[in-house]
Amino acid sequence: MSKKQPNRLATLIDHQAFAGSALPQSLSDNMRRYAQATTEVKELLVDCLPEEILNTCWVVGLTAEQLTLSVSSMTAANHIRYLQKAYLRVLSEQSITFQQLKHIRVVVAQTLTDTSLSEQQSVNLASGLKRHKANKNQALSRNTKRTIAQAAEHVTTDKNLRNALLRLLNE
Repeated sequence: MSKKQPNRLATLIDHQAFAGSALPQSLSDNMRRYAQATTEVKELLVDCLPEEILNTCWVVGLTAEQLTLSVSSMTAANHIRYLQKAYLRVLSEQSITFQQLKHIRVVVAQTLTDTSLSEQQSVNLASGLKRHKANKNQALSRNTKRTIAQAAEHVTTDKNLRNALLRLLNE
């Protein structure tokens, strides 16, 4: 029995699961929980935090007593740390999710811009193609070809990467 291919309107995770590249359930559950918490934090702090900080702020850890936020700069991290008590009060008073919160931890994460992400994907693809050419006598298995085709069709949103994957299949 084969799995039914999701339609074009399905969520990215459904397409990834069909392509055989879905995240483990526990990791997927944590990502969903953190995404929901991020949305809630941004809604509650929209009047408190500057827009530049809100746009790069993500929940990356959450326990009953500690919220871990990721931001893109030391300035943003210092701003949140400085006003932590006020933000704790807003979050704990206005949300059931954060009602027992006692501490906000802030980490600074380097974020890639869309262009540098595309460049990184291109570099990774180019190095993969070089390895493929080095092993030219080895044909791709049917399963590998199917996985690449499904990834190109349903998972990848980068047009150049999709075209390169399809070229790889045709070689």
